[in-house]
Amino acid sequence: MNFRSLQCFIILAEELNFSRAAERLHIAQPALSQQIRLLEERLGTQLVDRARRPLRLTEAGQYFSTEARQILGSWEQASLGAQEIGIGRRGWLSIGFTRSAMYSILPPALKGFHHAYPEVELKLFEMLTEEQTDALRDLRIHVGIGRQPLDIPGCTSYPLLREHIVAVLAPDHPLAGRKKIRIAELEDTPLILYPKHHNAQFKRTVQSLYRDAGVTPFVAHQAYEIQTAIALVAAGLGVTFVGESVARHGRTDVAFRHLAGPGAAQWSTLAATFRTDDDSPHLRAFLACLPRPLESATL
Repeated sequence: MNFRSLQCFIILAEELNFSRAAERLHIAQPALSQQIRLLEERLGTQLVDRARRPLRLTEAGQYFSTEARQILGSWEQASLGAQEIGIGRRGWLSIGFTRSAMYSILPPALKGFHHAYPEVELKLFEMLTEEQTDALRDLRIHVGIGRQPLDIPGCTSYPLLREHIVAVLAPDHPLAGRKKIRIAELEDTPLILYPKHHNAQFKRTVQSLYRDAGVTPFVAHQAYEIQTAIALVAAGLGVTFVGESVARHGRTDVAFRHLAGPGAAQWSTLAATFRTDDDSPHLRAFLACLPRPLESATL
C-alpha cells in the first residue's frame, strides 16, 4: 500500500465516478480501477459497491475514506515541515527538563531563544533527569536540562547552576523556627524522597546527607516529582530537600531552612546534556541562551 493508492481512493470517494476521478488524477480509467482493486485485495474487504448506480462506498469504504484523508493530511503536513526545515525556513527544538529547572534557568533561556528565533517550533517535555538519558539516545530530545545527570556515552554535559540544598519542613515542625538546622536533628522526622526512580541521583545525594551526619533516616514516602514531595511535607508527613532556587519560588505553606554542620556544603547541580555530534544550529543557539557553563565545565 502506498500514498498514491490512498490518493486514488480519496478522489474516487469524492467523485463516486471512475471516469471523473481518473480525469482528475490524470490517469486512464482502467489504471484507476486496477489501483482500487489492488487496494481492496490488500485490505481484504470491498470498499466500493460497483453494482449501485450512482457508485457508492461500502460501510468499510466510508470508514477507510475518513481515515485515509487524515493519513494524507498528516503526511502532507510532515512533508511540508521537513521541506521548510531542510531549506532553513523553519526549525524545531526538543527540550527535556526536570521541573526544578523551571524555578531557575529555563524560563529566561526559553524567553531569550523564542525572541531570537520565533519561527522555531519548541517541543517541551517535562521528565525526570534519569528519563532524559533514553530520550537523548532515541533522538526524542535535542537537549536535557537535569539535576545531577549521569555520564552518557556520546553526550556532552556541563553544569549551569550549582546551589545549596535546603530542607523543607512543615510550618509547625519544632525546627521550623530556626534559621539553620542540622541533619542529625531530623533523625526522628520521617523522610520524603524523590524522584521515585531506581537510578535517581538527587535521591542519592539526599541519602548521603544523612550518611555523612551518621544518621539512618526513616523513609516514609517516595514521590515521583518535587511538588508532590513538598505537598506531603505541607501535610505534615515528613521532611524533604530541594535546591535553593526552588525555595526562592516555593510555597508559603512550608518552611525552607538552610543546613548547618555536616551536609551544609552539599551542592545540587543543574546541567545541560546533549549529543556531542548533534550539529543542529538551533541547539547551539539555545545553548547560547543558557547561563555560561560553570568553570568546571568542559565543552
